[in-house]
Amino acid sequence: MRTVIQVYEGKMKTTYINGRTCHIVVNDPALPAIYWGEMKDSAGTAEKVLALCEDVKCNYIIFEAEDWNDCFSPWELTLSKKMSFPGGGRKTLEWLINECVPCCENEYGLTGKRIICGYSLAGLFSLWAFYESQYFSGVISCSGSLWFRDWISYAEGHTAPADSFVYLSLGDREEKARDKVMAAVGDCTRRQYEIVSSDKNVSRYILEWNQGGHFNEPEMRIAKGIKWCLNKK
Repeated sequence: MRTVIQVYEGKMKTTYINGRTCHIVVNDPALPAIYWGEMKDSAGTAEKVLALCEDVKCNYIIFEAEDWNDCFSPWELTLSKKMSFPGGGRKTLEWLINECVPCCENEYGLTGKRIICGYSLAGLFSLWAFYESQYFSGVISCSGSLWFRDWISYAEGHTAPADSFVYLSLGDREEKARDKVMAAVGDCTRRQYEIVSSDKNVSRYILEWNQGGHFNEPEMRIAKGIKWCLNKK
């Protein structure tokens, strides 16, 4: 059952779209809409980012993942007995383009460009959804888990939607991780940037380096991505 709570201009309200929790802010239906994947109980994180972006005009649809490793992994991957990724990203993407986006556009009259956004594993998911669906005009992938097995070969075999834009960022200490798999994130992110920069369908792109490791100021990194995407100068 789908339940939607009325959203008042500029105010964040919680809504449930076919069983998934979303936090929605509508400022103007004609403005771009940021579809932003987050972890469960993320309203506090969203509020911090919105405060950092108070000078930016857009709409926000922040959708939560009940199971982070499952909902945002594009395919199955097992790293160890303690860390596995079931590959539920396909279901999340289907829900997003078949349920969430149509619901929000119908209920709130959203007509602006769609931008998909995420941090860490959700940053990987955002890039994958951007390529896989051809449904979004832009993508914000902050500290994306681009070390994910087979990701680079996937990206090399796909092109972005026409006249799109891509924001990539990474912390300058993330590639110094002790885990060898995750330490590859620096080289993988650089390679992703090369792929984007050679893609004729991408009109604007950037790879921004931030200070610190993976968990340093995630809200600030997301805010920087949103600001870059919405600043056309």
